[in-house]
Amino acid sequence: MVVRLIVSYCGTAYAGWQRQDNALAVQEVLETALARLLGTPVRVVGASRTDAGVHARGQAAHVEPPAAVESWPLRGLVHGTNQHLPADVRVMTADRMAAGFHARRSACGKEYCYRLSRAKVLSPLDAPYAARVPSRVDVAAMRLAAAELIGRHDFSAFALAGGAHTQPFRTISLAAVEEAGEEVRVRVVGDGFLRGMVRALVGTLAEVGLGKRAPQDLAALLEGGERGAAGPTAPPQGLLLERVLYPTKWQPLLADTADTMV
Repeated sequence: MVVRLIVSYCGTAYAGWQRQDNALAVQEVLETALARLLGTPVRVVGASRTDAGVHARGQAAHVEPPAAVESWPLRGLVHGTNQHLPADVRVMTADRMAAGFHARRSACGKEYCYRLSRAKVLSPLDAPYAARVPSRVDVAAMRLAAAELIGRHDFSAFALAGGAHTQPFRTISLAAVEEAGEEVRVRVVGDGFLRGMVRALVGTLAEVGLGKRAPQDLAALLEGGERGAAGPTAPPQGLLLERVLYPTKWQPLLADTADTMV
């Protein structure tokens, strides 16, 4: 049996999603909670290796629980796991999936949102989830630059060193710059993202908004090149993994719909 979990977490206290030897990661606390509930070690595979300090509303992961718990109602798996998790990590839903499902390999895309605040003083209630920019930032210019991102491009100039990618081409289907009061939100949907790519895109768009580079400059950056040619990497706390996208063949098994109502 393969179970897909949708996990929400505040990444402030964690060294990212992936388990590490010298720092606490979200994967480790989730595997520890599941092991306590199920009485045996389990491995959780996440769809996105979010970096240190990055948050997730809809991280997807899969787990193969022991046969002894296959008959458990999924609502019990959700609530039971959450009883053993810290308050900044929660399993939101669980679904039985068809054989062969893999949280990362089966995904066809991801949606990220980055929050920028134009507030003169960033409230401590917002500071863990947004990065401040000057109020004079030109949103219209940022939108012009974001439009250049649509399509398939070489994103080498926006990739941090050390990523696991083997080729730098990615397809972006949505790149929107939205306003919500004092906030400017950059929303990006793509078939995949290089390490640090969204934060580098945001840092570059912010430079456009502040008049440090022209919107048209992004076209040249999207032809490949060195990381230093693009803008700075935006701070991690503003970034949120909204959801992971899957083809229709990987929808939850219909027989388990009632179990997901938690």
